Amino acid sequence: MQCVFGIDRFRDRYFPSAADHFLTCSQLHPAKCMLCQLHKLANGLWSGRYAVLETEDGETRHQHGISPAHFKAMVARDHPEFASMRQQDAFEFLQHLNKQVDIAERPVEGGALNPTSVFDFTTEERLQCTKCSRVRYTTQKSSLLSLPVAKRPLAAVEGVPQEFEPVQLAECFDMMTADETVDGYMCPSCEQPTTAKKSTHFATFPKVLAVQVRRFEFVNWVPQKLEIPVQVPQGPIELGAYRGQGLQLGEEALPETDDQPPTDEQPEPVDESVVALLESMGFPRVRCVKAVKKTGNTGAEPAMNWIFEHMDDADIDAPDSEPQGTAAVADPAAVEQLMAMGFPQARVERELLQSDGDANRALDRLLNLSDDVTMDNVAAATDSKDDSASCSQYELTGFVSHKGSSVHCGHYVATVRHGLGTDSAWFFFNDARVVAQPEPQSEQAYVYFFTRND
Repeated sequence: MQCVFGIDRFRDRYFPSAADHFLTCSQLHPAKCMLCQLHKLANGLWSGRYAVLETEDGETRHQHGISPAHFKAMVARDHPEFASMRQQDAFEFLQHLNKQVDIAERPVEGGALNPTSVFDFTTEERLQCTKCSRVRYTTQKSSLLSLPVAKRPLAAVEGVPQEFEPVQLAECFDMMTADETVDGYMCPSCEQPTTAKKSTHFATFPKVLAVQVRRFEFVNWVPQKLEIPVQVPQGPIELGAYRGQGLQLGEEALPETDDQPPTDEQPEPVDESVVALLESMGFPRVRCVKAVKKTGNTGAEPAMNWIFEHMDDADIDAPDSEPQGTAAVADPAAVEQLMAMGFPQARVERELLQSDGDANRALDRLLNLSDDVTMDNVAAATDSKDDSASCSQYELTGFVSHKGSSVHCGHYVATVRHGLGTDSAWFFFNDARVVAQPEPQSEQAYVYFFTRND
């Protein structure tokens, strides 16, 4: 939360107006109001009242800081894992937080004040059939990015934990945008199974790019941290090379339809042992089953990587085969509930029908899918309200690190840069303890926050 509230849009949205919100909020129980808790947390972090060192008998003791228990209870109330006291994943919490803030802000001036928009960007996926060379470009709304990291072990030393060769941040982006082979692709032009190449680039860039580095793997079916140093420049970072270009001169687009021909073959069964292992890590069963299917029953590690790569997909929790007999009319109570969040009725009803009446799945689709997203209107949106077309340069402004040898236990700490240019300074946050950190140690961070230089 220190990293999140170090972002200007979050601070400016909730800190200056905190007192006014407390006086005008119509919620009878502030502990049940997400906006109350966000204003309260912003006031606690930015007012300075809780950063005063306590003294006793003339001696300086410590600062009490704040313990946002009500905020934690509010943001986690509908999530069984975050509501527990078990070790949780910081990146997954950031995803959940963004969703909860988005829901709370949509009824306020149509969502115009929503600070989570600083994380929004669009990716461009390019798919090319290797037989006919035709291509297809599609776009997907995203708000967070998960990067792979190269694993290059150094020579083992007895009695010393395994060490790895350092990896440059640029190499992680290179891996993300590299071509991926898709075997058995049913090409709508060739009308037969072929091999395709798929790659993902940025269509637009966010104001703040939140990045998870996937520094873990399965060892004997148990997820293990990999202490791979990722070297992140402290100065400007140019990401323009990772921008997609859309359909190019000389390229021929694939036909719009790619419906698979009917088949009498039975679906391949999934490896239940892999599904069970993924479920034990806290992933929903439908997500685990889909990951195992998409990776061809090749094991837990590819399935887990698929889950992290597709976290932002609107239909990630939708079964591959939708149940038959979907109702022709959406549940009026669900329609009213979603419309209260600021969504138009036509979209609500459509997404409910697409989600077989499941309000949670419909909400995910409403939050992550825009109406009629095409390359043309992505470009139009970029020209009209997003100046990332002329700026793709970033600087590191915060990161979250996990202290501990296991993904199942440990402790998260944050390092945040405050100020701009020569007036900026780095601070290290460890619960209520805050110290200046002139040389931030970012090599082992888990989640990075990069701010665009414009």
